[in-house]
Order: sequence, then structure tokens, then C-alpha cells
Amino acid sequence: MQPRINIITIGVDDLERAFSFYRALFDLPDESIGAGEDHVAFFMDEDFSFVLFPREQIAQTAGKDVLVAGTPQFVLSHTASSAAEVDAILDQVLIAGGAVITPGTQSEWGYSAYFEDSEGNVWELMATPPAN
Repeated sequence: MQPRINIITIGVDDLERAFSFYRALFDLPDESIGAGEDHVAFFMDEDFSFVLFPREQIAQTAGKDVLVAGTPQFVLSHTASSAAEVDAILDQVLIAGGAVITPGTQSEWGYSAYFEDSEGNVWELMATPPAN
């Protein structure tokens, strides 16, 4: 895996409050901000996004109870070139001593998986669908 951290997702307790803070801090134009019911994404450039996500949902994504020590406060995301590369990286994770949290799964957003490193830090692997 040639690591490229394309997205940093942090857990927040109050999405609206965090959005207001980072919107003021980053001072980005509206077209550089995307929001859904459960997240806000700040698109810094074509290769990097900073995402706010409810802390409880990050814990669920990582398969952890929000109150358990070691529950992640952030997720690092790596964009792979294909679903096959995502699966190959997951194989490397297991060989290196990490654990697969969620195997590769296809969704409307593309093909993604989650793993944790040997210290419990959570990574997302994703391959976006090819443009039509």
C-alpha cells in the first residue's frame, strides 16, 4: 500500500456546533462544503477532505461501544484505485498484524472496507466507482 491519506474524519458531539466552528476557521466557499444528515465534509482540494461525523457513529463504524476505552476519535481514509486493491490491502493488513473490521462492501459511494492497525487506530479503504 502506498499510503495516501485523502480524508480525515473526526468524531464530534455536536455536528452543528462543530460545523460552525470549522466553517469559520477554514473560511471556505459554499461550493467546497458538502453536508448530509450525519456528516459535513470540507473539500480542501481534489485530493483531501476533512469530515465531521458524530462520535457515536464512528464508534459503530469501528465495531466499538462508544464508552469503551480505545474507541477511535478519528478515521484515516485511503483511496485505492480499485476494489481489487482494497482487498489486496486488507490481505496486507492481516499479514502485518492488523484486523479487518468490515470487509470490502459495495455501496452507492463505491467499494469500501475498514481495518484497525495493531494499536486499534481505524482506517477506511475506499475505491470510488469509475465515472461513466
